[in-house]
Amino acid sequence: MIKFQKLQFLFILFAALSLEAAALRAAETHITGRVLSDSGRALENAQVDINGVAASTDISGQFSVMVDSADLYRLRYSAENHFPMIHNFSALEFGWRPQVGREHGTVVPDVTLVERKKDRIMLAFGGDTMLGRRFLEPAEGEPVLVREGHRAEDTAALLRHIEPHLQLADFTSVNLETQVMEAKPEANAPKSYVFFSPPELLDALVAAGVDYVTLGNNHTFDYLSEGLVSTIDALEASGLAWSGAGRTEADSLGAHRARVGGSPLGFLGYVGWAGNFSPNQVAQGAEKGGAAYGTEENIRKSVRREVDAGFLPIVQYHGSREYTDEPTLVTETRLKQSIDDGAILAIGHHPHIVQGFEIYNGRLIAYSMGNFMFDQFHYATTHSYLVFIWMDGDRLHRAEVMPLHIKGYVPMPATDTTRLAILRRVNELSSRRGVYMHPSGGNAVILPQAGANKAARTLTLSPVDQSRREAASVWPLYQQSWHTPVASITLSPGETERVRLGKNLLPTGHLESHFLLGAADRAWIEEGHQSIVTEEGAPSGKNVMHLVIPATTGQGRIGMRTFEYTFEPGTPTTFVVRARANAPARVMAYQQWRKRDEDRLEALKSAKLRAIGQLELGTDGWQELRFDFDSPRVTAISYRVVLEVTPLDSSADHESWFDDIALIEWLSPPLSSGDIPLHVASGQASHLGLTQTPLMSR
Repeated sequence: MIKFQKLQFLFILFAALSLEAAALRAAETHITGRVLSDSGRALENAQVDINGVAASTDISGQFSVMVDSADLYRLRYSAENHFPMIHNFSALEFGWRPQVGREHGTVVPDVTLVERKKDRIMLAFGGDTMLGRRFLEPAEGEPVLVREGHRAEDTAALLRHIEPHLQLADFTSVNLETQVMEAKPEANAPKSYVFFSPPELLDALVAAGVDYVTLGNNHTFDYLSEGLVSTIDALEASGLAWSGAGRTEADSLGAHRARVGGSPLGFLGYVGWAGNFSPNQVAQGAEKGGAAYGTEENIRKSVRREVDAGFLPIVQYHGSREYTDEPTLVTETRLKQSIDDGAILAIGHHPHIVQGFEIYNGRLIAYSMGNFMFDQFHYATTHSYLVFIWMDGDRLHRAEVMPLHIKGYVPMPATDTTRLAILRRVNELSSRRGVYMHPSGGNAVILPQAGANKAARTLTLSPVDQSRREAASVWPLYQQSWHTPVASITLSPGETERVRLGKNLLPTGHLESHFLLGAADRAWIEEGHQSIVTEEGAPSGKNVMHLVIPATTGQGRIGMRTFEYTFEPGTPTTFVVRARANAPARVMAYQQWRKRDEDRLEALKSAKLRAIGQLELGTDGWQELRFDFDSPRVTAISYRVVLEVTPLDSSADHESWFDDIALIEWLSPPLSSGDIPLHVASGQASHLGLTQTPLMSR
């Protein structure tokens, strides 16, 4: 009897230990990958640090490691005689990656590291930067990011997620689009928007790894001479290098000269227009300060001066139109002219959203860097990038685009759908100019040979898709690679429906990044009855939007918190969401427009709601709610979509859950089998949709 009890105890103990071991295994993630040199050879003994767990590569460049499961994985790659690099992946996108080996290991994309060579340097560039307005005085319902009395520590904290990336480079630059002063002066330039930021911004940039800022922009003279002098004094005190503005015209056109590695560089900054107000924003003569005026004559004179003095000019230019896909012809002409005159790089700013790249005469042009740290609320302005550029003297060796998510005004590495949206956009826009990127880890690589790595894929709809057809009419293409655009569609034999390609203007609608790295995602309505919660069996990931409508309340709502500015006017569009409820409800979808003469906050509160559809939400699990409409043509400068949920029985509390919120702007007409028409920007496609009216059988 004692023997039996002992065996029984041992069995129970073994079972408990096995369950504990299984739980520990479930709390771990197996990650494998490969590290290569940029020459293509496998790197043996390369070091990979994943959330503090170290691994090294074998002779084939492969590594394999078990790490604690997490929402975000930061992989730092290094190897002897190579520049290090950091890549970030979310748990959501690990689910899209190939699974092989023990414990279903996740295979991360190959990473290539750039070899160190004599006089090779690594530069980094970021976009528009400020720390005023909503950072200091948040809008209603938003958290205070920079507290009075804690400005230094709070400002430094805003850059903590991006600091490790900035410090990889030998020299890092951003566009300082603000004046710097302790307090806002009473007098300012007669213009719609004026910015000032406290001096702690400069100290935080230096600590994070920024070496230089360009002042050649339209906000360098916002508070006139007083603000300009204060900004220059603060820069000098901080030790941060600068150029692109000055107390006189001659000073403004001067360069910041620095020897980086073995390269003598001259950094120049310009703004492309003077401004239709007085006093304007550019420096003029010996009496008026301001930003450097980027006329053709001024650019030619200052670039050639640097060349004649033995320096390699790097030009940053503030121009083009805001929120557009392409540079203006003026911007393109001046940037190319700067290269003709001797600039080795040309970097553009001002549109607040990213644009494409071009290799011009063997030298790189970045037409718009987007934002780096800015308090804009538009959805598209939160998607940006850093650009790392390796130079061998005046020769471009390689560039690498690292996507950024400016989440709640805070810069952080972009992951999963946000990264895909950025890379698809920039790759498609660059391909129009003959630049085709290829992947390295989570980044995109640009090589000096502009046409390298052009590729395409065929998207096939097969009979096995019938089950998906019954569940949904809009499908994400998130598992499709960003760098090989859809070239053709093959439908199943006898297929009568057609499909179209679209891009999602709300790439964080899966809600998985809502809490990532502790920054608030300001994308969704949150008025007290809505919250992001964990839900077992969610359509994607683990997070969903939970709406609670107390009994007798009437209605509740979910949807876009603010307006979308970068839509294509008069375009077929679909708002689609997955939803379930504890009791039947009616869901009404509305567009709300902001007209050109309306204040944004007033429009959010009181602008007319324009019905676009009504559907019934049942209790049979997750269902697709799809609302088709045309985007505004010319009346509205922006719009949003709101869903109003009305329980059919208002006597009891109502609960509903929402996931995979998407605003799909269709890129193509309905298509049958065949090649994608050349005018369709298929490289930006994130979704595929079935048409609701089938093609007539022949």
